[in-house]
Amino acid sequence: MTQFSLFGAEAATPTLDDLEGLLLAGAQWVRSAAGARLSVVVADRWRADALAAEFVRRAVGGADAVVESAGGFGVRTAFAPDLVALAQRWTRGANQGLPAGFQLGAAGLRLWAIAAGRVDDVGYLLATAEPDDPIHQAAGAQLSRLGVAAVSLAQRGGPGWRVTSARRLRRLVELLGAAPDGGAREWPVSSVPGVGG
Repeated sequence: MTQFSLFGAEAATPTLDDLEGLLLAGAQWVRSAAGARLSVVVADRWRADALAAEFVRRAVGGADAVVESAGGFGVRTAFAPDLVALAQRWTRGANQGLPAGFQLGAAGLRLWAIAAGRVDDVGYLLATAEPDDPIHQAAGAQLSRLGVAAVSLAQRGGPGWRVTSARRLRRLVELLGAAPDGGAREWPVSSVPGVGG
């Protein structure tokens, strides 16, 4: 039986700042007179449904949260005034970029894993949108800060960060908590066959 951390996602109170984890997976901000909206394209319906539920938990869910998209499903928050400050942190004019002082928490890590995490043949991969850009580099630094050091993948299998050792996979599982409905096959487990401590 897996024991989840007192500092993991399941013990944390949901906040809007958790949504920053989706920016590591390639999410984008859109602003309008009604507020700001965060959207991300995911490969599977279970991911879209789980993220839509997380948006509702943070009071930014919308009636049209999941839409079919090229490459999978688009999932998005409602346009919400409460998201404007967060969007401003991540945008400079028309460009989106890493804000100063960014820190990823366990709940943000969980959202990243829901959007873009997957089991591969040697561990667990948390995908990013671009290789070696500042957001990709910050993602690796934040994993390390959370006690889950990972290997950067730029091309083959990536871009993203791969967690390989059994010890680090155990730590990742502690932080993420239980798999969302439908996501067990793509959720990390405490070990991967053939991977040592």
